[in-house]
Amino acid sequence: MSSEFNNEEESPGFMLWQVTNLWQKAIRNALDPFELTHPQFVLLFSCKWLNERSDHTGITQVQLAQHAQMDVNVTSQVVRTLEKKGYIERRPHPTDSRANMISVTKAGDEVASKAVQAVEREDRAFFSSLGHEVGDMNRLLRQLAKR
Repeated sequence: MSSEFNNEEESPGFMLWQVTNLWQKAIRNALDPFELTHPQFVLLFSCKWLNERSDHTGITQVQLAQHAQMDVNVTSQVVRTLEKKGYIERRPHPTDSRANMISVTKAGDEVASKAVQAVEREDRAFFSSLGHEVGDMNRLLRQLAKR
């Protein structure tokens, strides 16, 4: 059985795989000084971002998972780790006994604010070769994300 593609550069899936691996390596290196994994960073910063938009009333774990487009069980494990690190805290939801409200601690806010600068700096460097076409790439990625 052979591929319909003449070479690997014709396969969008394979190219996405390669670029994703290169980008993830760059992001891992950017996050190393903060002792955060990429999923930890995404959930910590997402929690900070969502809380800032909800007047710091807290968000649920389900809301956090949905925002990050991450599996609820994986989100639960990462949230537990972030809580052990002292970066987030959970408290009972005021109206839903099955849910907890998640908010970022002062230490979590500080590390998230510093880490996002490193991640965004790495993003700019990584995607700089696209120049003004980065907007086109974002548009295409948004289109794929709506699937």
